[in-house]
Amino acid sequence: AVVSWQSTGSSGINAEYGERDDLYSKFVSAIHEVQQKAGFKNLLLEKKLLALADVLEKKEAQLNEVLSASNLDATALTVVTRKLEDVLDSKNSAIKDLQYELARVCKAHNDLMRTYEAKLNMFGIPTEELGFRPLESTVGGQPLGQGPAGLVAAPN
Repeated sequence: AVVSWQSTGSSGINAEYGERDDLYSKFVSAIHEVQQKAGFKNLLLEKKLLALADVLEKKEAQLNEVLSASNLDATALTVVTRKLEDVLDSKNSAIKDLQYELARVCKAHNDLMRTYEAKLNMFGIPTEELGFRPLESTVGGQPLGQGPAGLVAAPN
């Protein structure tokens, strides 16, 4: 059954053109919507960046005031600044390690709670009979993933 060009008729072609135009307009509006959302997110990020830059500038000014009030010479000032940066780096590293450990422990807790609830269900005991609802742990207000036990992404 070969369909000839003439059997589709102009109404079939017009319908296909209409469908194509409709799909194209939906595509264009989706792109505009994505661009608008990206622009809004960029604006928010720029405002956050400006606010953080202001905070950094104020902190640097405070540090410079303290250092200038201490009347240290340039080499001693450089040593103090370097030590301060080293301390801050080690503290930031410790914070990241603790955040990773917290995420790992919270994930283990959540996995244990899911296993516990599954065992209760396996023995026909509804979790409502416990008299309380076990809490799901979150890190930073964000729920942890549902990946295999022991899997937590390493900190950045």
